[in-house]
Amino acid sequence: MSRRALVALVRKDLVLELRGSEVVLAMVAFVVASFVLFRFGLGGGRPAGGTRAATGMLWVAIVFTAMLALTRSFAREREHGIWDGLLAAPIDRALLWLARACSTCIFLVAVQVVALPAFWLFFLQDGPAPDYGVLVAAVLLADVGIAALGSLVAGLASAGRAREVLLPVLFLPFAIPLVLGAVSATTGTISPQTSGLHTLERLGYLGLYDTVFVLFGWGLFEFVVED
Repeated sequence: MSRRALVALVRKDLVLELRGSEVVLAMVAFVVASFVLFRFGLGGGRPAGGTRAATGMLWVAIVFTAMLALTRSFAREREHGIWDGLLAAPIDRALLWLARACSTCIFLVAVQVVALPAFWLFFLQDGPAPDYGVLVAAVLLADVGIAALGSLVAGLASAGRAREVLLPVLFLPFAIPLVLGAVSATTGTISPQTSGLHTLERLGYLGLYDTVFVLFGWGLFEFVVED
């Protein structure tokens, strides 16, 4: 029952997005525009910090792009009166959080299919680059952490009238450790810092971050949505 309910909830989110194409298209436009702004706002040349600074810009762009999806999380259900029906359904309320986290993660991956090639085009054609396997692994782990934390915070913020303001205030402080770990994992593979142990430690840190907020989301969401 729980598995079928989870699949149905994720499918609902994906079908609504495919019909409207609001969130993903906005996220793609935002992340590409961010790279253009970073590139040409710095005079069209390479950032002063080289590829390491550029990698930091990638993670800033990813986090702020994710906030576009998180701002709309649960908003559609509340606006159209669906939210009360979901809460009254005979399912564990934590499934509502898990389904939204899964759909948010899927949206992020879809956007990054465009974002990572654009990042390479703007910043990684010259000079040393991070290990692409590590970069992809770090991005996927970061997606899980952003989706887990963001869905929990979005559920809390969606009940307020000023959710567009409340969401970043709640989300960004908790996202700082995630960004630091992701930047450290990817820039640590740029020569001459090629320590495999350092990379594994940073990826393990991201995995631990994901685990903590997955457990928080699963355990706390029922209390978050209580009126």
